[in-house]
Amino acid sequence: MVNSDDNQGSGHKSVIKKIMVEQEEKARTSADPLVVVMNALNVLKEREREVLISRFGLTGDKKATLETIGRKLRVTRERVRQIETTAIKRLANSQSKELTQLIKIINSYITGNGGLTDLKGLAEYLKVDSDQRAEATTNALRLAMAVNGAVLPLEKRAGLKPGWAQKQFPIDLLVPIINEVEKILDEANQVMSDSVIWDKFQETDLYAKNSDRITSLTVNGAIHVAINITQTRDGKWGLSSWPTVVPKRIRDKVYLILKRKNEPMHFTDITEAVNREYPDKQVLSRTVHNELIGDDRFVLVGRGIYALKSWGYKPGVVADVIQDILKKAKRPMTTSEIIEAVLQIRQIKRNTVIANLQNHKLFKKVGRGTYTLA
Repeated sequence: MVNSDDNQGSGHKSVIKKIMVEQEEKARTSADPLVVVMNALNVLKEREREVLISRFGLTGDKKATLETIGRKLRVTRERVRQIETTAIKRLANSQSKELTQLIKIINSYITGNGGLTDLKGLAEYLKVDSDQRAEATTNALRLAMAVNGAVLPLEKRAGLKPGWAQKQFPIDLLVPIINEVEKILDEANQVMSDSVIWDKFQETDLYAKNSDRITSLTVNGAIHVAINITQTRDGKWGLSSWPTVVPKRIRDKVYLILKRKNEPMHFTDITEAVNREYPDKQVLSRTVHNELIGDDRFVLVGRGIYALKSWGYKPGVVADVIQDILKKAKRPMTTSEIIEAVLQIRQIKRNTVIANLQNHKLFKKVGRGTYTLA
C-alpha cells in the first residue's frame, strides 16, 4: 500500500521543481546581457569604464585595439592593458545583483551542458536577438564571462570554437574526446543522436582508460565546442564537412528541405523554405527548379512537384511508371489497381493514368478494365 504522505511529499517536490524551472526560464529570458553589463560598469572609474567599453565593443563598434585606445587616452599600450586588467578585477569583486544573477544563470546552463559552452550556443540560450544590438550584446557576454570566476576561456587552437570550460572540467581530455567522436561519425558516415554517440563512445579505448572522468554530459559538452562537428536541425550530430549537415550548394539545401518535410513539394514551396531556413543568401524559384531538374536525387512526381528518389519514387513519364508497375506485378491488373499503384509514387490526376492506358503500343486490354503489357 502506498503511503499518502509519500505521495503528498513527492507532489510537493514536483511543484517546487516546476516553480524553480519556471523562475529560471523567466530570469533567462528577461536578462538582457548588454543592459546588465552596462549597468554593472557604474562601479568603475570613468577611464576603466571607457577602456572596457572600447575593448569589448559594447557600443556595437568593432573591438578597439590597445594601441587605438592608448592613442585616444594618451597612454601606452601596456598602461591600457593594466587598466583593463584592474577594471575586470574590480568588476568581478563588486558585481551588481543583476550581473551576479546573469552569471548564475550562465553557470547553470554550462553545468547542464557538460561543463562547456561556446559563445554562439550561450548567446542562443540567452535568446540574444539577431538585430543591430546582437554584436554588442554578444560582446557583453564576453565581458560577463571574463568576470565569471567559475570558468576559464578555452585555448585558442584549431578545431575549437571560442568558448569556456568550468574549472573542474577535465580539459586535458577535451581534444581527445572530440577526435574520438569525429572518428565515430566518420566511420558511421551518418548523423547520430547524443545517445547513439555515447553508446559508441563507451566502446573506445579512451573511455576505457578514463571512465571515471568521462560522462555522457562530458562528451556532449565537448561536441558543442567542436568546430568540425555540427548539430542538424533535427538535433542529431554530423561532421561539418558533410553537405547534408552544413549545406553549401543550393541543391544540398533543397535536399535537406525535402528530407525534413518527408513528402513531395512544389518547387515554389521548396524555394520559400530554402529562403526561410537559409536567409543569408536568397535564391530564385527558377534557380531551385534548375537544381531539381539537374540532380538525380530528385524525381518529378507531378506538375512542378518533386520528391526524393530515395523514397522509392521512379523517374520517367507516367507511361514508364505504369510499365514498371505491370512488370513487377507479373500479371494483368485492373484499372483501379494500376491507378492506386501510380498515385503512390506520382501526384497526378486519375484521368491522366486512364489516358496513358489507352496507348495500345505499350498496354493491352485483356478483360473488362484489366490491362497488361503489350
